[in-house]
Parts: sequence; structure tokens; C-alpha cells
Amino acid sequence: MRSLIVNPHNLNDLPSHLTTITPTRPVARCLKVPYKSLDKLAMKTINNHQITIAPVLTMDRTWRRIVAENINSNDPDGIAKMLIPSRQKLLKSGVDLNLLINHNSRRIRDLAQVTNLYKQELFKQGYIDQDELFWQAINFQPKPQPLLIYGYFQPQPDQVEFINLVAGEDSIWVLPTGKAEFFAKNREAIAYLESEGWQVNYQENNDNFSLGEQLQNCFVDKGEITNNVQCHIYSNLEAEVRGVLSQVKQLMIEGISAREIVLVTQDEKTYAPLLLDMAWEYQLPLRLFYKIPLRNIRLGSWIALLIEVIENNFPFESTAKLLHHPLAQYLTYQQWLEARQKRPHNLAEWQELGLNLSLLKFPESDTRQNWVDHIKQVFKFFDIRKNSSQWSREIVAFNELEAAWVELSKPNGDRLNRQEFCQDILEIISKLKVPMQPGKGGIEVHTPLSLQGASYPHVFLIGFQEGILPPAIENDPVLDFYESRRLSQLGITLETAIDIAQRNELCFYELLRIPTISLTFSCAEQHYKKPLIPSPYATRLGLEMTPPPLLNLASIEEARRYYLQQPEKLSNDVLVNDIIKNWQVEQRRESGESPDEYDGVIGVGVDYENRIFSASQLLALGQCPFKWFATYLLGLKEPSEAEAEITGSLGGRLYHRCLELLLTDIKNQTDLRRLERQDINEALSQAEAALKAEENVNFDKFMGWEARRLEGLNMLELNLQAEDFLRSNAEIISCENSFNAEWYGLKVTARVDRIDRTPTGLLVLDYKTTGSLPLGIKDDSGQAKINIQMPLYQQAIAQNFKEVQQVDVKLYSLKKQRYLPAKVTDPAILEAFADEVKQRLQQGNYPVAPDQKQQVCQYCQFDSVCRKGNRLSRQKLSK
Repeated sequence: MRSLIVNPHNLNDLPSHLTTITPTRPVARCLKVPYKSLDKLAMKTINNHQITIAPVLTMDRTWRRIVAENINSNDPDGIAKMLIPSRQKLLKSGVDLNLLINHNSRRIRDLAQVTNLYKQELFKQGYIDQDELFWQAINFQPKPQPLLIYGYFQPQPDQVEFINLVAGEDSIWVLPTGKAEFFAKNREAIAYLESEGWQVNYQENNDNFSLGEQLQNCFVDKGEITNNVQCHIYSNLEAEVRGVLSQVKQLMIEGISAREIVLVTQDEKTYAPLLLDMAWEYQLPLRLFYKIPLRNIRLGSWIALLIEVIENNFPFESTAKLLHHPLAQYLTYQQWLEARQKRPHNLAEWQELGLNLSLLKFPESDTRQNWVDHIKQVFKFFDIRKNSSQWSREIVAFNELEAAWVELSKPNGDRLNRQEFCQDILEIISKLKVPMQPGKGGIEVHTPLSLQGASYPHVFLIGFQEGILPPAIENDPVLDFYESRRLSQLGITLETAIDIAQRNELCFYELLRIPTISLTFSCAEQHYKKPLIPSPYATRLGLEMTPPPLLNLASIEEARRYYLQQPEKLSNDVLVNDIIKNWQVEQRRESGESPDEYDGVIGVGVDYENRIFSASQLLALGQCPFKWFATYLLGLKEPSEAEAEITGSLGGRLYHRCLELLLTDIKNQTDLRRLERQDINEALSQAEAALKAEENVNFDKFMGWEARRLEGLNMLELNLQAEDFLRSNAEIISCENSFNAEWYGLKVTARVDRIDRTPTGLLVLDYKTTGSLPLGIKDDSGQAKINIQMPLYQQAIAQNFKEVQQVDVKLYSLKKQRYLPAKVTDPAILEAFADEVKQRLQQGNYPVAPDQKQQVCQYCQFDSVCRKGNRLSRQKLSK
């Protein structure tokens, strides 16, 4: 006689001689039996007939091909993805698809047709879809055997049919039921099984309810909640996770083992990353079974980079990331420095650095097996398996890939071009999934459904919010609830919205039975500024929302934050002194106090009398003293790297060098007019070659350089014809020369672009590639408007050409082909500035003090070491 035990009170009364079937390992562990599931029984049945579950890649590839061939659409892959939930519904229901092929709805007809063809195609290959497992096993008539079935508390129709066939004499199935509406499906299943000869047994209750049973009674009959059931509300998700893990750590400090505690959440996607991060900080061992795609982990990201590099012919950024990746670690430090200087952009240029990357030169086409062999050789070359073994998740993913390569190599002899193979690889890392935190031991994190039938002393349910528990009900865009009702008229039963709501209620009802000592709910008030509402189940249980308890600090990081002003309480922490010092530095930085040594006021003087200043140095001091300090005193500079694009600075250097070459033998306008376009073109080429030799700048690599070069050639030609460029009464006497002088008590050097002799004296020209005046030093209002370059050049040239009575300085715009109008700076302002420079250098005073609009910061290379921002407005700056 086969028996149904309904609502058992004492699991110890269950027989132990039967083969126990449980849905998950935690349930099997609770019953202290080996883990055997209903799915494994069904798979054993179909395997006896040389049928197996189709691999994920085969299912996906077959489904997309069938949809593309039978549904006319501009986006077949999008349609295939959209139809998957509907396909799963149909296969799970066991409906005869031939009944739907003539349905009056075009959507239903197309869905039924492609699903039927999909089933047939898989079956030809000896496969079936996971969702039709039980129906196929039923067709093969499984051999009955005595079973104890526990944990299948929400059986679907296919499971009920399969259990009815596979459960032999003396089998027992534990199944909950009751008068509540959410037991409706279970009552139907029990009635059906009774008609099939099962005997229904109700265990008598002695009123000695366990904690779980008390909670279930509260949920159904509005009983009274016990003191060991709490519901804590937090300000946000991070605070919620921290609060829960603090309580967990407190339990472990009190001697509770990790196996006696379980964390439960319906929304693993949101909570899993937070739990993992906080558990690391709290030094709590955690196991998360939530699966994530390979593309979201190190191994998958490296493979995606590999495909990107191959498809785009080894661009600099992607290839550098690939070779620098923790799973490859192929670039030495010296090779990286050289790569930054040369910026290789194809395979040949990368190999010129001494890198053997010939394996990454994939053929245009090959057989599937050869493609797989090739990718395995690449993995072996970079030692991916060994490098992956540092992380449990990565080595699990590597092993998953080993099985995927076998599937990818089928069918034998099939040829793929490189693009098709790369696309298959990307699909693999998107479809295959691995547990977020595999391993052994530790506190486990589960969903409510995966724990049905298990029991733990201490249960923490995270995310007790509306929309999470119960989850929001989503309608299928193709096989929606309206279509489901229409199909029910044909005798085809699909899950309705009411069925889903009742299933969620039953799932929560069974969750309440899991704790034996304590149950702690938690919820957050908001997430990303979006308000959250506690679960409606809280009201049904009669739970009162309370603030979390005050607990001990759970991590050294929290202790450091809390005791920052009480260092004696962290006397054993080797970092505490440094932390407190850094904190005090940050506090002072954000205050209204004057800048100190952490803002450039170092108090170490510099001998300005023996120092030679350029116009650029003085400009930097006048715009932001810290910029001068970092550049000229500390000698900081970015690592040498080839230009990635044509910047304004690079364009300026190119055109300056070109004009220097052009004007070498030019004295006056008559000589200038003899220059032809060919001469300009040749000088420009020489300037490009010079910059390539000196700075490793390869202009041919820049996108659109031909058009930019033509634009520059035209601009230079226009300048050589412009009246302002070289007046008819002027003679060039100097190009790109430096002159030393004294400027208000400072030794200076002026590198002058050009000096022309005119009837009135000398004209100093400084070329500018822009059409506007450059930024100067700050005025009294903090705006970078005072030009010091022109008066400095004027005095320097006057001192070096004492016989000349008049020296004029003009800024000439190559872009506008004319002089830029500039105001004459008051000598008193210049003298005051020179005195300020002397004072700063004597005092060692170089604070972060850019102009009011922080315009100079846009072109500063020290943004990573500079602390500019709103805080500067609070500081008291002194000269």
C-alpha cells in the first residue's frame, strides 16, 4: 500500500528503510540521508533508453535556428529569446502541441510549431529539453520502487504523474495540505492520488507545536508570535546586510556553528554581491549557490577580451588588458613601459616588443574540432588553468568550459569562419553559469524554495519587502494569462496569476517551518533612494517592525571607524596610528584652516637667486603653485606614453617644428613668397619624422590623420600668405632661440618662436594654434587673465639686444592668421607677482590654489595627486 502522510508532526516517525528522495542537498542533510532527487530518478529512466538532457549550448543553438527558419522576423535572436518562457510553459505542461498548431491565434500557432520542431530536432540527436524531463520519463514507464518522498511540497502535474508511476508498494510521500486557498493544488493532487490507490494518513497532533508549526498557525489562523521571532527594519540594503551579518557573527562567537545558521533571500541577484563583500570584511565563511554567467567572472572577462583583441586586430587598450589580466600575467614591467611608449596597434607591432603571440593569429576558417584545439592551446600557452586555481569559482568555471568544448566541437567536420567561432565562444560564456561562491562549509545562502523540507536552528530571512517576498507576478508577453484562460477551454491547463500567488504563499508557509530556535526577518526602507514597503506577509503574521539590536562591532574596519578618536581602544592594531593620522589630515583639509604640508605648504625653502625660470614655470606658479611644485620641484610626470590622439599640444609642437624648418633660410617676405605648397608639404613630413624619432609619435596611426594633415597643410599655406605673418618691412633675424635675462630680480630664460627686425625696432612673435588668448596668471579676483609671457619676452629680448630702442611682442594665431589682441600688463602687477614668487620659494609655500573657474585644471596632468574641489573655497590662502 502506498501512503500519503499529510502534515506530519514528527519526522522521526518516518521509516528509514526506504530510498529517500529530496529536492535539495540541505533537505537530505536534514534527514541524514544521501542526496537523491526526483530529477535524478527521471534522468536514470530516460538514460536507460539512450536519451539524455540536452546541454545548454545545444538547446540554445537548436532553438535559435528553429525560430530563425520558421518565424519571419528582422530580429530572429530577439524573438527566440522572447519565446523561451512560453516554450518552457508548454513543455512543462505536457500539452499535445498538435492541438495548438491550428489555434486561431497566430502567436500560439507559431509558438506551438517552433516548440514542436525544437522537440523533434533535439530528439533526433538523442536529447530532450530539461522542462519535459518528467513527461518523457513517464512515456518510458519507470520501474516502480519503494520510496520516501520528502520536500516536494508543491508538486507540479508532471511530478505528480511521475511519482505515481515510480513510487512502488510501501512508498510514502509527505505532503502538506489544509483548508487555506493556497493548498488548492495540493488538495487536487491528493484527490487524484487517492483515486490511484494511495492511502491518506493524517498524523495526530499533541498540541506540542514546534516553532515552525507555531509560525505556520500564525500565518493561517492569526496566532501569537513568540519572542524568538523578530523583524528588524534598516535604512538601506547595506545597513540591512551589515546588521544581519553582525547578528550571525555574534551567534558564532557564542559557539553556534555555521551549519546551524542559514541565510535566506528571494532576491539573490541583489543581495548576493552585498553579502559576499560584507562577509569578507566580517571574516565570515559564506557559501552562495546563486549562479552567475562566466562572462561576469575573471575567466569569462579574459575570454571576452581575447575575442575582442582577435576580432579588432590587436588594438592597444584591449590587448594590454588581455596581457595584464590576472589569469594571463604575460607582460613584464619593462615590456609594459615599452608598450606604452610605442602603443602597438596590430599583431606585428606587439611581437616587435619581444612577445610571442603567434598563437593568437587565428585562421580565417577551420573545422569545429580544430577551432576547439586551437583555443585549448591558447589556454595552455597562458597557463589559464594554473592561474585559475587561485580562486575556487574560476577553477569550477574552467572545468565547466572543458565540457563545453566537447559540445562546441560537434558536429564533426562542420566548418566555421573566425567570426562564427568567436560568436560561439561569446555565447558559451554568456550561457554557462557557476556558483557565486563555491566551496565547502560556511554559512549557506539559499532561496526559500530550495529549503522546503529542511530545518535549521537559526534562520535569517533577508529582503522581507513587497515585490521580493512575495515576488512580483510577471505576465508572459506571448502566452499571457488571457491566452492561458482561453486554452483552458480546450482542456489545456496552464498556470494562472492566482496559481502563482497561491504557490508563493505556500512557499512562504513552508519557509516558516524551517527554524527550530529563532527566525529573524529583515527589510530595508529604501534602495537607491527608492522607498521600499515591508512584505504583506508581515501583517498576516502579526509581526512588529523594530529597530535592529545593538551588537558588538563585527569587523576591525568598523572598530577603526568607531574608535577613531579613541586610539587607546585599538592599541593592538598596527595600523591605527597611520589611520588616525590620515583621518586628521583629511579633517584639516576639509576645514577652513590654511593649507599645510599635505596641500603643498612644505616649509622647505628654495634658493630662487640661482634658479633659472622659464615663462612656463612662472605661469604655472601664478596659476596654481601646487602645479609648479609637482612639476618642477618634485619632478612628477606621467609615465612616458605615445599619444593616443592628436591633442592640441601635439599639434602645436608639430606646426612649430614645421615653421622652424620652413623659415630656416627665409629672411623677408620676398623669400617667403617663393615657398610653394610642395615645400610646405616636405617640411611637414620632416616635422612628423622628427617627432616620431624624438617622441615616438606615429601620425599615421591616428584616425583621420590624412584629413587632419590636409587641413594643417592648408592652414600653414594660408599663414605664409597672410600679411601679419611676415610684414613687408620686416626681416627674420631669429627662429626658435633661447635668451637669458633678469626679470624683476628673477633669472629667466625665454625661448622665442621668432624675432623680426622692423623699422621701429624688434617684433617678437609667439605662435598660438588656438584662436583665443591663452590663460594667464591669476588676478586679484582669482581669474587666470594676466599675461606675463609677453612682458617677460619683451624684457628678455630688450636686455639681449640693448642697441634696439623698441621691442614689441605679439601673439600670432595660426588658426586665425592674425595677431591676437592682448592688453598691456601693468608693471606694478608684474613686480608684485615676482615678489610673490620669491616669497613662495623662500617659505616653501605651494598650496593647491587653481583659478576661480579651475580652467587650468582641465589641462593639468596631476589630477590623481591633487585635492582640488569645493573645499578650497573654505581655506585661508596666504601669499
